[in-house]
Amino acid sequence: NSWAGLTLDEERGMLFAPTGSASYDFYGGRRKGANLFANCLLALDAATGKRLWHYQMVHHDVWDRDLPTAPVLATITRDGKPVDVVVQPTKHGLVFVLDRVSGQPIFPVDEVAVDTTTELLGEQLQATQPIPRLPKPFVRQTITAKDVNPHLPLPVQDSLRQLISQARHGKMFLPPGLSPSILLPGMDGGAEWGGPALDPATGWLYINANEMAWYLQMRKTDMARERNETFGGAGKRLYQQHCSTCHGNNMQGGGNYPSLVDIEKKMDQQAITALIRTGRRMMPALAHISDADKAAIAAFISHDSSRAKKPYQSRVSGLDSIWQLPYAMVGYQKLVGPNGRPGIAPPWGTLTAINLHTGEQAWQKPLGQYPELAAKGLPDMGTENYGGPVVTAGGLLIIAATVDGHLRIFNKRNGALLAQYKLPYASFATPSVYAYKGRQYIVVVCGGGKLNTPSGDVVVAYALPSLTP
Repeated sequence: NSWAGLTLDEERGMLFAPTGSASYDFYGGRRKGANLFANCLLALDAATGKRLWHYQMVHHDVWDRDLPTAPVLATITRDGKPVDVVVQPTKHGLVFVLDRVSGQPIFPVDEVAVDTTTELLGEQLQATQPIPRLPKPFVRQTITAKDVNPHLPLPVQDSLRQLISQARHGKMFLPPGLSPSILLPGMDGGAEWGGPALDPATGWLYINANEMAWYLQMRKTDMARERNETFGGAGKRLYQQHCSTCHGNNMQGGGNYPSLVDIEKKMDQQAITALIRTGRRMMPALAHISDADKAAIAAFISHDSSRAKKPYQSRVSGLDSIWQLPYAMVGYQKLVGPNGRPGIAPPWGTLTAINLHTGEQAWQKPLGQYPELAAKGLPDMGTENYGGPVVTAGGLLIIAATVDGHLRIFNKRNGALLAQYKLPYASFATPSVYAYKGRQYIVVVCGGGKLNTPSGDVVVAYALPSLTP
């Protein structure tokens, strides 16, 4: 799919669509090959839908590296001539700059050999992955056991150091396996859905990013139905098949996915079944499973012992064989310490300016600060952040996005912080900037709720003094 959004070149009538990863995200034994057209930027004729060109940025993705944001259109100078390009950031911290008409890379892209050793039966990984020489990665992509958060208590540091040393780490594109590996950046990026900002006057791209390590581990699944299956057995099997990747084997959630522990105290089984049918926010609708399967899942997560031993029968759908895979991911697990603080050394969130004419970084700085570190007078070390920046002709870069709930305004030329304002709730959205009757405004939507921040429902507007009498 193309969940990240579309970009239109109105003059050429070209539509650019970044695509997600192929399902199932973390095991590709049932989808051999490179998996076109997943993880691709597609250039389409906007009037007819005809494919003009495509460029794949991850081959046979088993790391959840779907393209996270709509691409950016820019005009840059190469060899003294203007070139129209389309620019696509990725979750793993790369920026692909492609000729808008032909789809050819502006900067060389190397097919780099990667580890294809896998312990998962049926998996066939691709031997290479595309890595642009320029721009350079805007986030770290590997760590060592030494790279733990020095601001955590020493016993926690020791524990995290041991976790890293016992997991596979130190390379990009490590194959998922029954033994854990460290994924950096994590499954939420690098680049995320907020997307970058472009200054057309200078050709500079501004992109905020996450630098959080995640723990990736697979497990074997029990695909077999019992001959005389009970309601409880079916519910457990179906939960593991459809739900455990996000909500965990123990229903305690992980990452940005909520816990289901004690859900029966909040919702009855009818409401749970309806939610499974329709989906909500990040949760997809499970329309392809039968009503009986939905009811079995609802009974299982509600701990309905009265139905657990009853005989279970369900119509087998044609899609069952697609989703009955031999392996599934254990769950979305960040490498964190107490209170969800990052397990690796800072920075944990960054803001980077990239000169698209040269492919070189103009500046980079941490974005955000955790309150307990700010209280110690420490400089900003960055936080996880969601939502993009905006840039103005007058020289400002404006962004919220951080866990600490601030709106920050930077000098776009050198990254100097000019002002910051505490918001009533964190804003995980891109600010709006506009003028009305001679007066300039910044509007920020403050919803919070993500990353364990308080939820709110506030729109905050800032304004310059009126320029007219």
